Formats: sequence, C-alpha cells, structure tokens
Amino acid sequence: MSSVVLFYLVLHLFLFALSFYKVFKSKEKLEFIYAWAFIFGAFVWEDLLVLSLFNVFFASVVYILGDIKIGIIFLLVFFIVRAFGETIYYFFQQFNSLPPYPHRLHAHFKALRSILGDISDQKCFILGQVLFQCITVLSAVLLILFLRGS
Repeated sequence: MSSVVLFYLVLHLFLFALSFYKVFKSKEKLEFIYAWAFIFGAFVWEDLLVLSLFNVFFASVVYILGDIKIGIIFLLVFFIVRAFGETIYYFFQQFNSLPPYPHRLHAHFKALRSILGDISDQKCFILGQVLFQCITVLSAVLLILFLRGS
C-alpha cells in the first residue's frame, strides 16, 4: 500500500509544479481543466494549485504514519466539503440575475448539452447542484461506513 501512497504523493508534487507554472504564466486568464481534473476536485488551475499542495501534505502524513485509513478519511472529508461548496455555488448561480463573475458558465455546459440536448442554463445549474449533492451524500455515507467498520 505504501507504493500507492508514494505514487499519489509524487503525482501531486508534479501537479503542484505544473499548476504553479500555469497559474504564474496565465496572469489574469482562467483556464478550465475540469475535464480531466474533476477527479481531484479541481475545475481551474488555481484550484489544482491549492488542492495538490493539500494532497502532498496529507499523502505525506499517510506515508509517514503508514496508515491508509487516515488517507481515506482525508479524501472523504475533503469531498464532503468540496462537493457541498459546489452544491451551494450551483444553487446560487441558478438564481443569480447578474452575469456570474469571473466567468460565464453557460459555455461550459457543452458536455451536458451533448447528452440532453439544448437545455437551458438553469437546468444545467440544477443538474450541477444535484450532482454535487449526490457526491456530498456518497462521501458522507462512505465516511460513516468506513469509520463504523474500524
């Protein structure tokens, strides 16, 4: 199991270096990376910069202590918090009449619209909100089951 944790640690060191470079180089431009970085809870390079450093920290703790259970708890609590935050974000976006600064999300609903057709932005926001509610619930249930099994 320590080789998996070590791989995770090295992967996130690489992602931290890459995201640091991308954020530094891009100045004011936001570049969306959710197509591949969603699995890490990241939507833009700035997310990945912070989250990869966080993952390096907790992977180091897991590696030093040799207890994978701590790592699983870290991941589940992280996804509970992250998914809850995204749930609230999507909830507020669907009722916001002002242009959502700093980016207009309707352009990022292409994947959803390729499956469901030309649906409204509000429907996309509702789907995003519910998706993250499901991730929050799943993470909380897995955490409870994991802690009960110990």
